[in-house]
Amino acid sequence: MKVFREISSEISKGCVATVGVFDGVHSGHQYIISQLKRMAESIGGEELVITMDPHPAAFFGRKIGLLSTMDEKLSLFERFGVRNLLVLNFNSEIAGLSGTRFIDDILVSRLSVSRLLLGYNNSIGHKENGVSEISSAKIPVSRLDRFHIDYSDDISSSSIRGLLANGDIVLANKYLGYEYTLSGSVVHGFGIGRKIGFPTANILPQCADKVVPCNGSYIVVALVDGKSFPAMLNIGCRPTFDGQDRTVELHILDYDSDIYGQNVKIVFKERLRGEQKFADVTELTDQLCKDRTSVEEYFAKNPLSLTKIAEL
Repeated sequence: MKVFREISSEISKGCVATVGVFDGVHSGHQYIISQLKRMAESIGGEELVITMDPHPAAFFGRKIGLLSTMDEKLSLFERFGVRNLLVLNFNSEIAGLSGTRFIDDILVSRLSVSRLLLGYNNSIGHKENGVSEISSAKIPVSRLDRFHIDYSDDISSSSIRGLLANGDIVLANKYLGYEYTLSGSVVHGFGIGRKIGFPTANILPQCADKVVPCNGSYIVVALVDGKSFPAMLNIGCRPTFDGQDRTVELHILDYDSDIYGQNVKIVFKERLRGEQKFADVTELTDQLCKDRTSVEEYFAKNPLSLTKIAEL
């Protein structure tokens, strides 16, 4: 995949393009990419995906949880076969363009794009102008029908954020078309887990703006040094110990190596339960033992989960 950080003469002329933020590069985005590639092949050309950095919401000062960092987006685009990717700096100039001016001034005049393909709810240009006027653009503009897996689906970046906020990992993963991940470095915690037989690695998320699923316990896979391990994850404020700060604590099954300072990727499988306050440490430990058993049973039934993830 060729990645361009600015408009360049090296970008192939006559590309079929699509434009969007593509946060998460979810299954709806993947559908756009597949149709874009098909359209490009039909005219003997190449596809060009144009995305934005930073996220427009962040540019306008709105707080938004991201489904993917830029590095993750690049990796996903490459996984789904994109040959040409342009990452535009979303600035005041871009933000102020109408849909037609964006197409005519950037896509046509500067990039020599031959046609534009949009998703069913893509918006291009300043919202006061919106997509209604792009019919006057200098190239053909096609819009895809709504993509869905089931007819009740609302597959969008915002709906997936909502699912993660509610802990619905299984449906979020279905809409993403892959399993949600969170990466971070291992930092020192309170050491309580080791004292009760469940040593944990405290994870400091690599990207402070990325969505952390809601509080609770999860079945996950931990990727450490290129190897994958079954693990359980707790997100929350440690209410049993009257904690105040939200933490992400990872317990890797049958693993006792020192990984402080290392980067770990967490792959979410299922939510086990919500956050709970236990009466004492014994009650907490009993529940952790049940959680561990649930994790072991999950991977006994799904052994390929580990080998497939190791390839990511």
